Amino acid sequence: MINRLGPVPIYQQVADEIRRRITSGEIPPGGQAPSEHQIEAEWGVSRITASKALKMLRDEGLLYVVRGRGTFVGPESTPRTPKETKPQRIAAEIVLRIKAGQLKPNLPIPSETTLMQQHGVAKNTVRAAVALLRDQGWVFTVPMRGTYVAEREDWPPEG
Repeated sequence: MINRLGPVPIYQQVADEIRRRITSGEIPPGGQAPSEHQIEAEWGVSRITASKALKMLRDEGLLYVVRGRGTFVGPESTPRTPKETKPQRIAAEIVLRIKAGQLKPNLPIPSETTLMQQHGVAKNTVRAAVALLRDQGWVFTVPMRGTYVAEREDWPPEG
């Protein structure tokens, strides 16, 4: 939880949370760190704040950048884990929005058309992402109505 009124800069609070995820193994060595866009969505911060948080972790040697591929955990010699597929990446972003409270239980997630436009992907890619979310328990679909965020108690356990 970000304390926007406290003495610790917001970018440092974000970096502290990402560092916690790395040290706990939630983001393993070689795993992809959150992108600036994902940080913006999860914590409701500016791109500059997201960039500063990632730079802080890179300066500490916790992250490294592969141009055109993303930011990864560990020194550059750490083998990268397999890249997420587009549906996995879209689903992960929606999960971040659910956890951040931007998408609320029993309210719809963005439409297929909106997700297609936001991510520049085909309808089948969006449908695969929604199927992943449904399989994981984050959402449920009502035929002819849409797909909705599941109740918090139905969400998958953390970890």
